[in-house]
Amino acid sequence: MPLNIGDKTTRLLLALAKTPLLFYPHYRYHLPLPSVLMIENTNHCNAECVMCPRELLARKRGFMDLGLFEKIIREASAPRRKPSVHLHGFGEPLLDPLLPERIRLAKAYGIRHTYIVSNASLLTPEMSRQIIAAGLDKMKISFYGTDEESYNSTMRRLDFKVTLQNIKDFLRIRKEMKRGNPRLILQYLPTATNRNQADAFRALWEPLIDKRAGDRLNIAALHNYGGGRDYNRTGQKIVSVCYFPWTSLSVLWDGRAVTCCMDSNGVQVLGDLNSQTVQEVWTGPVLAGVRDDFSKFRYEAYPACRSCDWVCRRGV
Repeated sequence: MPLNIGDKTTRLLLALAKTPLLFYPHYRYHLPLPSVLMIENTNHCNAECVMCPRELLARKRGFMDLGLFEKIIREASAPRRKPSVHLHGFGEPLLDPLLPERIRLAKAYGIRHTYIVSNASLLTPEMSRQIIAAGLDKMKISFYGTDEESYNSTMRRLDFKVTLQNIKDFLRIRKEMKRGNPRLILQYLPTATNRNQADAFRALWEPLIDKRAGDRLNIAALHNYGGGRDYNRTGQKIVSVCYFPWTSLSVLWDGRAVTCCMDSNGVQVLGDLNSQTVQEVWTGPVLAGVRDDFSKFRYEAYPACRSCDWVCRRGV
């Protein structure tokens, strides 16, 4: 996701979206190309985190073809405007052996901001060197525990000691390579299984991260994963306009474009970039219809959105 529902920026955007008439021009017009491009390099994952509804993933697993990836990057890169490119989706991006090459390719097309979200279990010293050298700009690491018991019971199939050492090695290697990027966001998600120890998480990582390089910690909040979970009560009333159709384009590993990264099973398809261009999907009638529906709070035809606590706000 480009933003997390626990982030201050996201909360501000959602608050603004509660007044659609005030921002009507924003809902009528959009940029010629998306400002955020979310490309799922793979939907394979090596973890079974308790909060993630991967058991509901019904679509085929795979890796995006490099030729298709280059086509998408090329078509989304206007001479004067480059999108922010997220190289992850409903999977673990470090499982992709072509990830460093994808980063290099994006940078070759002038992409200024590349970003991944990872569990860091596969962030070996060699992988750290590769993604740093490739030019990755930012990496968010989900680290949902403060000791072996809390971490291993939350991020199942992963190992606390291995991941902890991987991150420490990454910070050391980045310093040795005299690079400021990728900037690191270490994210904690308080849950029942990790005992909600946000203070212990801060105590664990504050001495290690480099704030001068732009590293920071983030305490996130549970969300419903577009209906995959029901942590937050949504009710029936739609109270926010989702801004994704005006800013972002999400692409699954097989080339299908969907409404957003929360549509993990690809049930709200906007087009297919194997046979269409990015601009054809972005300015086409399907996405135009989505924008019109969303701007008028019409979410009836969008099952992933009806269950999403980004638009059906928690506590409603």
